[in-house]
Amino acid sequence: MDGESKDCSIPRSCSEVEVDLKRLDRMLQAAHRSSIEIKDSYDFYVLALKEFNKGNLAEAFLDYDRSRYELTAAINEAKIKIKGSRFHSMRTISYFFKLYGLYAVIFASLSVALFSALIYLYSDARVLGVPLWASFFAGLGSSAQILTGVADDLRRYGLASRYKRLWYMAIPILAMVFGYMAYLVFSSGVIAIDSSQSREFSIMFICFLTGFLTKWIIGRLSRMSRDI
Repeated sequence: MDGESKDCSIPRSCSEVEVDLKRLDRMLQAAHRSSIEIKDSYDFYVLALKEFNKGNLAEAFLDYDRSRYELTAAINEAKIKIKGSRFHSMRTISYFFKLYGLYAVIFASLSVALFSALIYLYSDARVLGVPLWASFFAGLGSSAQILTGVADDLRRYGLASRYKRLWYMAIPILAMVFGYMAYLVFSSGVIAIDSSQSREFSIMFICFLTGFLTKWIIGRLSRMSRDI
């Protein structure tokens, strides 16, 4: 696991150890889902948790560091050996894709290309009087949301935490529905806009923003449905 190990240094606070353990937990989950043997690493992870709960930060950190070492060894062992050299296997590639959200990045990038092409090719197409670009701009916004979420995770935690499952593939579809409805709402004259040209560009932006906020909208609608 090139680049996964870090310099051994005693943590300054309890919160640092907690963050490290949470990060290690995600790493172990990604390795386990990629069929990498993590038993030795997991055993030391459990010991680190026990010491952390007892308040023994130094012991917890040592067990954590040993767990990271064992995980690195397990990932290196999962690589393919060819003439004395090690190369990434399907398991190790899968591990890094899961850990850093690369599946989501690839999907969102392809989604951006797809919706951009649809906007260009079918800008005049309409369904029940609603231009399809409204849904396509919302889909473009949802793709930007996925990329932004992964980038923010990598910046803050060094790994992906929000887009680890395939549920993110449903976001662009829901965004298209929300974009369609957003056009109906804002084109009805609820919001007054001076000129027709600025009105159209404003609705495009609103549809894009609606798609970008798809995850937030889903949360709001879920709470409303529970309260009904």
